[in-house]
Amino acid sequence: MSKQVLVVDDSIVMRNALEDVLVNAGFSVTTAPNGIEGLELMHSRKFDLLFLDIDMPNLSGLQVCRMLRNDPTFRAFPIIMLTARDKKKDEFWGLETGADAYLTKPFEPDKLLNTVDDVLEKIGQTPSLSEAADKLRGDEESKDLIFSAGEVQERQLFKMTLINRIFAIATTHRTLRDTCCALNHIYSSVIDYDIGMALITDDDAIKMFIFINKPINKDFLQATRNRIIEEFQDKTGRRIIRDNVEVIIEDPNHNILKVTEEKRILGFTSRLMEGKGEKFGVFCLSRAGAGPFNEDEMEMAAIISNQSNLVVDNIRMYEKIQRFAIADGLTGLYNHRYFQEQLEKEYSRARRFNLSLSLIMLDIDHFKRFNDKHGHQQGDVILKELARVTEQNVREIDLVARYGGEEFAIILPETPKHNVMVAAERIRTALEQHPFPHEPEPLHVTVSMGVSGYPDDNIETRLDLISKADLALYKAKREGRNRVCLYSTDLEVDIS
Repeated sequence: MSKQVLVVDDSIVMRNALEDVLVNAGFSVTTAPNGIEGLELMHSRKFDLLFLDIDMPNLSGLQVCRMLRNDPTFRAFPIIMLTARDKKKDEFWGLETGADAYLTKPFEPDKLLNTVDDVLEKIGQTPSLSEAADKLRGDEESKDLIFSAGEVQERQLFKMTLINRIFAIATTHRTLRDTCCALNHIYSSVIDYDIGMALITDDDAIKMFIFINKPINKDFLQATRNRIIEEFQDKTGRRIIRDNVEVIIEDPNHNILKVTEEKRILGFTSRLMEGKGEKFGVFCLSRAGAGPFNEDEMEMAAIISNQSNLVVDNIRMYEKIQRFAIADGLTGLYNHRYFQEQLEKEYSRARRFNLSLSLIMLDIDHFKRFNDKHGHQQGDVILKELARVTEQNVREIDLVARYGGEEFAIILPETPKHNVMVAAERIRTALEQHPFPHEPEPLHVTVSMGVSGYPDDNIETRLDLISKADLALYKAKREGRNRVCLYSTDLEVDIS
């Protein structure tokens, strides 16, 4: 027997068009002109699939869908919404209400039939249905009243659903990156845009999260980056140095690599992120093809923004507390204790899997002279800037820590020490050429570095890695500083 389909739509043209496509595909079709008649048919006859329009007199498709989902008999019944509403928020709300698929008018027959196949395959046969619901019958005045009240309730339910989605993030995400990614997903569920960006500051650290939702070109990306920096500075009153911004790009579909036409920013909106009296960031949405954002989209953005500020601020505080436990308070690098713990883990892993492991010990040349000449505050500036530049010149898997005073350590997993010489020389050159902030003229700093490696240097413990890198560091200092030296066994003889 052919599957039974009920089509509920107030447009006779659409009912006939949909019926023709479905009948030609082998389905038996029954139609209804409004939500009340559709509900009565659902309770009086057996169907395998329901098509619902949203905008109908008396009861909207959303209300019909919710009533069916609240009935255990129809909790898993296959429902497809076919509507003229083509906004992102309408699709979000249609699926959130309980529809299994969401299609827009005018429909493509092939796409519609493929959707039908997917929904029926996913859900399977429906159980027997209950009898008609006489209580839905009433005079037209009562029906209109129900519909008007339902529209108000619908808006409130939509808003509360968004709010609940936002606050659920706080219980399921533990990093700023994941939190902002989840917020981008919520924004993009109800608003159509190409790029979402979050620019967030925490003490001296500034992070820019970029979420690429559609194919874009690099000019469009750069224009949006420039725009959010301007918005951040205008809304927070804080000036930022672009080189100090850490950029994290989320592009799971590789949209930035796809060929696209030249795009200009036609739609842009930004929302200030603030909490506990602090303006700490900006979230922006940017698009080209869809044009400027309309009033309804701006209202959606405001709802999400207003409710998400607390969530993001709490995650910032959570990450800050975590950093305090493992970070150096001045430079923001990992502290001495955490360095020792991670070196022990990396050394144990290297021994177990027969991997290479290298260590760089780095010391600022004549740092005491800087403090004596320029003061300890300027010395702190040098330490912080050196930490930043060093981190910019290592791999993501490398670990940079403040070992103590003006001495730093860098752990380089799975790297033979002779290969580390290239990395160490890159760091040394970058620091030598870097202008360190100072008035009236920038200062210049050099460093000495020592390198040791497992298993090259007959390392027996993690402490051997440190002591032998120290010996190489002392050699670099004896030979004139501003250089990198490798550990070798003859250094043991020199010391003795």
